[in-house]
Amino acid sequence: MSEYELTENFDQHQSDFDLPVIQTVTFGNGKKYYVRKNGIPYLTAEADNISDFFDKACIFGKYLCIGSGHTVIFVNLETFAAVTMEVSLYFGYFFIYQDILYIASGKGITAVDSKLQTVWKNDRLADDGVIIHEVLENREVLRISAQEALPYGEYWKEKLVSLKNGEQVI
Repeated sequence: MSEYELTENFDQHQSDFDLPVIQTVTFGNGKKYYVRKNGIPYLTAEADNISDFFDKACIFGKYLCIGSGHTVIFVNLETFAAVTMEVSLYFGYFFIYQDILYIASGKGITAVDSKLQTVWKNDRLADDGVIIHEVLENREVLRISAQEALPYGEYWKEKLVSLKNGEQVI
């Protein structure tokens, strides 16, 4: 179990995070994220609230990861330093499997390791949206749905993507 716990936009016990010893980082305004370390209020982060549906956050190792708009913000929970990553079209959500963070975007998926190094990136999977359903361990692939545009409309197509290199598997 992680020593860090994330809560988004809550009212109950919010006053715990108003203590002066709590670290605060601000990247915009509108949506607040609260992190406890070993059950104790530790960090408040605030970011722009661009889209309630696609504004997401998670704890990945020693990072608070916030996705919003076309940006992902990684806040180091030990140093409070932040780095950003741009994603194609728009941020969708996070999916964690083993020690890899998969970042779904409007066009594809980016896989990063625990040091935030890009393992692979594939922005050729969709025209307007990717949904990661699950990992098929026996085949070492992600099962995804990708929204594709056709002359007569859009539709979702199921695809398999290699965990090793991000390429589509037939």
